[in-house]
Amino acid sequence: MNDRSDCFQVGENAHSERATYARFAFASGELVYTVRGEATPKRTRDSIEVGPDQHVNDAYALYLNHSFTPNLRLEERRMFALRDITVGEELTFNYLDTESGIASPFVCHDTGRPVDSKACTG
Repeated sequence: MNDRSDCFQVGENAHSERATYARFAFASGELVYTVRGEATPKRTRDSIEVGPDQHVNDAYALYLNHSFTPNLRLEERRMFALRDITVGEELTFNYLDTESGIASPFVCHDTGRPVDSKACTG
């Protein structure tokens, strides 16, 4: 299973947020998805930064939530499993590892830590 848009199922997580869940199991290191769409220089609440001044709004990846203990890592446009992922598991990545700024700062539900532009390393 490589790079298939049907790998995602959108539902609601424990925090009553829209979330993306795995429809298939993935092995650690496996390519899960490639972010699709035209890159623009404009950062939005829903965009994913795939390179310097390159932000993409991808309908399939829209509900990939932030986590400080993510199961995905983003390398340019490719999302890889950081560890084995089970069917039905919420798919997450650490926004602070890839975003050079956060359009809509928030506080992480799980840790209480801020997710804002000051914390970005991207």
